[in-house]
Amino acid sequence: MSTTQNNILMEIAPRLVSVGGPVVHRLIPYAKKRMVGPFIFFDYFPATDFSAGQGIDVRPHPHIGLSTLSYLLEGQVLHHDSLGNKQVLSPGDVNWMTAGKGISHSERMPEELRDKAHRLHLLQFWVALPLKDEDTEPSFTHHPQESIPRFQVNGADVALVAGSAFDKKSPVNAYSPLFFMDVSLKKDQTFEYDPGTHELAFYIIKGQLSVGKKRINPDDFVVLEKDSSLKVTATEDTRFVVLGGEAFPEPRHIYWNYVSSSKEKIENAKQQWRDGSFPQVPGETDIIPLPAE
Repeated sequence: MSTTQNNILMEIAPRLVSVGGPVVHRLIPYAKKRMVGPFIFFDYFPATDFSAGQGIDVRPHPHIGLSTLSYLLEGQVLHHDSLGNKQVLSPGDVNWMTAGKGISHSERMPEELRDKAHRLHLLQFWVALPLKDEDTEPSFTHHPQESIPRFQVNGADVALVAGSAFDKKSPVNAYSPLFFMDVSLKKDQTFEYDPGTHELAFYIIKGQLSVGKKRINPDDFVVLEKDSSLKVTATEDTRFVVLGGEAFPEPRHIYWNYVSSSKEKIENAKQQWRDGSFPQVPGETDIIPLPAE
């Protein structure tokens, strides 16, 4: 049981980052808070309307030492990876890709949307792998919306996207203890969650929450102190995500799309992407090059 309630460690404002055209809101990594539990990267792609011929088009790029978690709120995204998987992500679906020792993938709008106006609204995370799994074989799993546990907690609508909470478990195969929930509250409803000794943060997609006497608005990523539980009340209809988990005992290094406990492994992966020996996405040659140093 956590010993305190709503003890806020920090509020992190997003950095606006261009990802080949569209701008995303990047919450972590942050200089003063590199990770929340095993979560080491969080991008929020706000609801964006695209005209025909426009849309997301992320060329093949590599990863090591992490799992990516893509959770779609609106629109569709086509995932294609070096294992040969091709999968369209639809609203409420989860794509869970484990890079392990190395995987590359592209993320594009599906062909059927290219000549249509459409909207995209997306959450993307990187989840660092524990030491014993950093060099695991790469894998990819798609979890359709109907496979994600959905339930109510004192009137709050909760989707348990990944991990375990409230004595329930998501089918998403996480490698370390974590939780990621999509929560909807009606005005004046309250949501409580005690993470025990795990780290916890939350992020409002729309609406407003009160934490004690403090009001929290969209785009603030709020991180609680360790051993603090969460209790929030909606001041209007609100949708937010709650995430966290067990902190790692050792630090992680990040370079570009690589995460590892070992700088040497990152250097090896950089060289493999340069020389083309890193696993490639079948049939896609227009890759994102390694950043200039």
